[in-house]
Amino acid sequence: MPQVPTPTADTSVPQAAGLAGALAPVRFSTSDVPEADRMAFALEFYGPVLVGLELAPDPDDPFSISACFLQLPGAMVAQGHASALVSTRTTALLADGVDDLIICRPARAYRVTTPQGHSLEIGAGQTGVWSLGQRSSALLQPDTAFRSVQISRSLLRAMVPNVDDIDMVHIAPGDPMLDLMFAYADLVAEHPIGSEEGGRIVAAHIADLTALALKGAAGLREGLGRSSVRAARLAAAKTAIQAALHRPELSAATIGAQLGISARYVQLLFEENGETFSAYVTRLRMEWLRRMLGDPRQTHRRISDLAFEAGFRDLSTFNRQFRRHFGEAPSATRRQRAPWSAIRAE
Repeated sequence: MPQVPTPTADTSVPQAAGLAGALAPVRFSTSDVPEADRMAFALEFYGPVLVGLELAPDPDDPFSISACFLQLPGAMVAQGHASALVSTRTTALLADGVDDLIICRPARAYRVTTPQGHSLEIGAGQTGVWSLGQRSSALLQPDTAFRSVQISRSLLRAMVPNVDDIDMVHIAPGDPMLDLMFAYADLVAEHPIGSEEGGRIVAAHIADLTALALKGAAGLREGLGRSSVRAARLAAAKTAIQAALHRPELSAATIGAQLGISARYVQLLFEENGETFSAYVTRLRMEWLRRMLGDPRQTHRRISDLAFEAGFRDLSTFNRQFRRHFGEAPSATRRQRAPWSAIRAE
């Protein structure tokens, strides 16, 4: 494997392995990488490790990236130049649980698409917002200068109604709050912050300006008018769970991968509806088992066989959860609900 150089920070803060702890600008450039190793730099390090994206450089455009990042608590600002490429938020990368918003303003037009057929066309100098919590791909043109802010939804949630419904939105030029946000981001991206407390304050300032811009965006107001986005995703998740209910490997991650959203986003959908993902799955399995235990056509089947068919991996977990749900052992439920025949209770 080619040796990839460690990115350099402007001060002596901890480097590479953790942008998460670096409160000083960190710079990266393919010009610091031997030409023969640049593709490996993109595919193995810069894309998946640093920015959480899979990069596919255009083979007809010499690959290059030059960027400066500043990681803050709950936010990251970046600016730089890149050759033509496609950056993709893949199913595998969704496993990191990040569902932050990306707010990007490139100097040249670009496009963001999802496997579901949604598309966001952004003109030169305009601003696009999309979510890292779903599968998506962004197509950049050759020699594109970009400015971007990645921000946690948790910093925006108190200020932007239905911020969790945002998947893609276009913001036309001329919004003063958005211009001020990018100007502020450009400023802090060039200077060390120096402390965790300072980083939180700067991130909060960026979040305040971002929230004002998002609330004033006509396109966003239209998008949030269809709060059915979140309801539709919850309904799709429930449908997918029903189809996979009897599979022991069923999890928020498997459902998220199927729907093209992160596992954490799946969990949030259920939590906001008053029930955790695991509680919902367990409840459906218990309801199915109770029906089976009361079905005279199933009296010949062992309770343990039904438990395994419901998706439980071990009987102790099944018995414990059954008692918690119904206040009695599975065998007692079967005797009460199907007393008309001889029953094999185990």
